[in-house]
Amino acid sequence: MAEGGFYFEGDDYFEALERDLALATRSIDVELYYFASDRTGVRFADLLIRKASAGVRVRLIYDAIGCRGTSEEFILRLDHAGVAVKSFHPLLSLGTQLTRRTHRKFFVIDGHTAFLGGFNLADEYSRAASGDAAWRDTGARVADPRLVASLSALFEESWNDVRRRPRDLLGRRPRPADWGRPRGEIVANYGWQKRSLIRQEYLAAIVHARRSIFITNPYFVPDVGLRRALKRAARRGVDVRILTAGESDVPIARWAGRAVYGGMLRAGVRIFEYTERILHAKSASVDGAWYTVGTANLDHLSFFRNHEVNLFGFDEKPAAVLEAQFGKDLAGAREVVWEAWKHRSWLEKLRERVLYWFRVWL
Repeated sequence: MAEGGFYFEGDDYFEALERDLALATRSIDVELYYFASDRTGVRFADLLIRKASAGVRVRLIYDAIGCRGTSEEFILRLDHAGVAVKSFHPLLSLGTQLTRRTHRKFFVIDGHTAFLGGFNLADEYSRAASGDAAWRDTGARVADPRLVASLSALFEESWNDVRRRPRDLLGRRPRPADWGRPRGEIVANYGWQKRSLIRQEYLAAIVHARRSIFITNPYFVPDVGLRRALKRAARRGVDVRILTAGESDVPIARWAGRAVYGGMLRAGVRIFEYTERILHAKSASVDGAWYTVGTANLDHLSFFRNHEVNLFGFDEKPAAVLEAQFGKDLAGAREVVWEAWKHRSWLEKLRERVLYWFRVWL
């Protein structure tokens, strides 16, 4: 079931998405990192094909690296059935774009409903397909016309490969006067822009926090500036808690992230590793009022290279839902305690430090 427009299990998200896609009468726009040719993928491919056959304009952007395991026949079937398909940075024309991917996962339906979050269309997220091993993720359904219009415009930019110029992005900065105003917005970064807008939103929230910062992120490899902000928040008495992956589909990213634990633990930041299953959710709540859900990890690739999209807002109700889920997830996590952490083996420390040097590629 959805809570406050959020979904915390793949089957609930897929059911709601399938229902709204089936109601589409004009258009369906999809941008995905991974569209699998498995049971879940075929389920949605069949639905998109049916809608295209019924005269609905269906467009799909998929990432070439994300879908490297997807069968060519699966993509060709969509294309031949009338779904307009584009590959983001195709493998044969990558050049220097190997690590610049579209990591977004969002759907815009008839220009009035949208879905976004961490869910790809794949069996990994479904308990029906994968049982108790299904990944833990978070997604959101959006019906606010302004937010849906932002996602629709974002898709058009991707589809037409029209990107904002750096000077258009540089004018946007978080300001103290803006903090705390009721608002909701879609924020996207474009990879090549060095000062990521999503990173700036996170920094603004952390700097202004007075009571609590609860962050859920599976690939937690924060840069120096983000670590400094989190440590300063903890030192001024804010309850800072990070929930990250205890088991990961990208183990080297987890090891690189562990290299930064020490300084944060000493500053009073509490770190928890989720152990029940693979964690893939990217969300946060601050002071029970600010919140975010989206695709961005707290690492170099998401902040400075990949195309990402997050929903940000000030609203106590959705923030409370995310905060409650954070508490539930902590029940399936183990806390990293400084006294035990500092006694880990020299081999672990070496592995973490070496992989941290390669963090910009993970």
